[in-house]
Amino acid sequence: MKSKKNILFVSIANDMYGSSKVLLSLVLQMQKQSKEYHPIVCLPLGEGPLKDIMKAEGIQIIEMPVVKLTRSMLKSLNFFGLLRDYFKAKKILKNELKGIEISSVQSNTLATMFGALYGVFHKPKHIVHVHEIMDRPKIASFFFKTVLQWFSDHIVYNSLATQQFYNGMSKKIEKKSTLILNGVDRNEAATSEELKTEIRKELFQSTNVEFLIGLVGRINRLKGHHLLLEAFQEISEKYSNTKLCFVGSTPPNQEFYLTNLQDEVQKLGLTDRVHIVDFQDNIFAVLESLDLVIVPSTEPESFGLIVVEAMLAKRAVIGSDIGGISTVIDHNETGILFPPNDKLALANAISELLEQSEKKEKIEAKAFQKAVATYSTTAMYKKFNQLYNTKL
Repeated sequence: MKSKKNILFVSIANDMYGSSKVLLSLVLQMQKQSKEYHPIVCLPLGEGPLKDIMKAEGIQIIEMPVVKLTRSMLKSLNFFGLLRDYFKAKKILKNELKGIEISSVQSNTLATMFGALYGVFHKPKHIVHVHEIMDRPKIASFFFKTVLQWFSDHIVYNSLATQQFYNGMSKKIEKKSTLILNGVDRNEAATSEELKTEIRKELFQSTNVEFLIGLVGRINRLKGHHLLLEAFQEISEKYSNTKLCFVGSTPPNQEFYLTNLQDEVQKLGLTDRVHIVDFQDNIFAVLESLDLVIVPSTEPESFGLIVVEAMLAKRAVIGSDIGGISTVIDHNETGILFPPNDKLALANAISELLEQSEKKEKIEAKAFQKAVATYSTTAMYKKFNQLYNTKL
């Protein structure tokens, strides 16, 4: 029997946010279905839910420095740390693989430089799975354009917005690129009314008669937490039965984003109307416990996985008309789009769905149908498999 080709995936995080969820879906499909390819996943040192799930599923993992590029490195042009981490990772990889041949290294996001450097000195093809639109600072755009042009053999974009952004930089990049939409599946049953009531009460201190608005995602610079908070201040004065919740954690060593958000909630006098809770594993149960989901990103996101998850949870979404979000939501059909960074437009969109329950229900039904038909892990895996068959 012909042995399987080994594909080495490199993840920059052990969390269960967007790009990590997509990677997990892909390697699980490969582990269970592929007769040709075997996944090996390199994860950063430290603990996290992604690592726990992969271990439980029997996926082969290697813990090592994943050679993560940071904004501070780009600003200072000091890449000594990258090279130091690369040689550490290379040594660990050599010991772990013990002569196992690698056909391809797949970088899950542009931020990990291991695959780019490894491809310079070794034979494996380097595939970059692009999950971000890096339009600032300018040096970042230039740097990643260089990586895609000269240090990748093939590029996979997770959305039309990502494809348009990077392919516009260079014909060389365009020629070796493929569009494969992110896949999301909902395998568990719908959340019971009893559990939804419990989540609203215990997690969000909210009753069933209140209208619960939620933002689910990392607490960071670009997700729009402060924009939504300011819009909600307007909403809370007009609708006394509304509450707002933020669900998510900060990136490592960026806890100040949470502190700043908490301070602003207090400053606006909204401590009784706004609740902030940490990352939750049961994402669909949480989403189904909300009445409305907001994705108010202030900078372009490549996809916006939470939008599709909310659609699968049959919850209406209001999102910024920017980046990948605008390619997932059909305005007034499968959600509502508003001009990015426009507090008043966001408040008006929330008011519209608060007052027009019939429109909200029609949006939820159409959004669910689109999510099921367009975004599935099976379709994503099949397209990756075709890519591997062609390029490896």
